[in-house]
Amino acid sequence: MPEQDSSRTRARDIDRAQTCGLLDAGYGEGQLDPAEYQARNAAAMKAKTLGELDALVSDLQIPEHLVEVTRPTAPAPAPRRQVPGRVVAAVAAAVLAVGGTLVVTTVGSDGASDIAAARQAPAPAQIPAGEPQPIAVEPIDPLTPDGVRDFVGQLGAKFGGDLRVDQVTFYSNYVFVTRMLTDQPHRKQDWSFRGGFATSGDPESRTLDTATVDLGALDVDRLADVIATGANQVGMPTGRVEHVFVRPDSGTEGLVTVQFEDDADRSGSVNTRLDGSVVDISHAEG
Repeated sequence: MPEQDSSRTRARDIDRAQTCGLLDAGYGEGQLDPAEYQARNAAAMKAKTLGELDALVSDLQIPEHLVEVTRPTAPAPAPRRQVPGRVVAAVAAAVLAVGGTLVVTTVGSDGASDIAAARQAPAPAQIPAGEPQPIAVEPIDPLTPDGVRDFVGQLGAKFGGDLRVDQVTFYSNYVFVTRMLTDQPHRKQDWSFRGGFATSGDPESRTLDTATVDLGALDVDRLADVIATGANQVGMPTGRVEHVFVRPDSGTEGLVTVQFEDDADRSGSVNTRLDGSVVDISHAEG
């Protein structure tokens, strides 16, 4: 971030995404448990200022190679716990960028960064004569019908058509899912999905009678209706979807929670079954 930025500076989508990337790293190293990880990710996606984002990662130990990238001219890396959150958030773009290059300039002696980032596309590989040109695929928002279908399709492709999950949460730029390990129903694994699957942390124990949800039964068209009309139903005409949470309930059917929020920090939700039938509505609070 430029030196003149302060904790009150409004956060951008890229700042929120970069903070989520740091939380991924912290979770992968065991610094956060699953509940903390999901709560902080949700808070990062709702954060309005850089100060709010800083608070979510300020207690994390940052890997040394990230510290060194942010401080290229320093004689030695700063202690891991003392790296300002905004400095780390800026370098997280290097982790999140796919096929791009992050260019970092100098860092002032007061610890504030003077960073200029530029995504430089790599030189295209030569295509053999007669071969078709590659097709550029745009990222899909997981909170849209196409995004949900894309995730479900790739989930089936990765796990041999098995669409059962313990739970899954759709955010605007990634999906967080927990499911049993293939051929090891007594163990579960957390995964993050950003166009592809990556493990989050190590496998954990899981009871054999753990309830699951079959995403093959999810009516995506009915879910799209709830996403489109739910803000009005909860009393927030200008509200937007914060996340969609799918998990088993106490009965035999799955439960889908579509959470809404608005600029006044109010929140409300619509709970449905997998087929889209409404269970209950929590009206705006806050």
